[in-house]
Amino acid sequence: MDKTNILNYLKEHYSEFKEKYNVEQIGLFGSFARDEATSNSDIDIFVKMKPSLFNMMDIKEQLENDFKKNVDIVRLRDRMNPYLQKRILKDGINAI
Repeated sequence: MDKTNILNYLKEHYSEFKEKYNVEQIGLFGSFARDEATSNSDIDIFVKMKPSLFNMMDIKEQLENDFKKNVDIVRLRDRMNPYLQKRILKDGINAI
């Protein structure tokens, strides 16, 4: 599993995520985006979508099942943790 595989998967499934969960934007950040991932690294995904805990959990479950790795999902929003927002802006790679 590497950055290219993850981004290709997100691109291929974007239409499905948009239709099922109203995802407007999806991408990768963190160690995989920086090519610094180890075998213990989780996959950090950001999404822009309307707030829905159930949809976030469904996306997380689908990604973990398909990637066979732990996945952290962060919803992009206007008011969010400034440190996390800065990391996403710095490292983030849009899949679409």
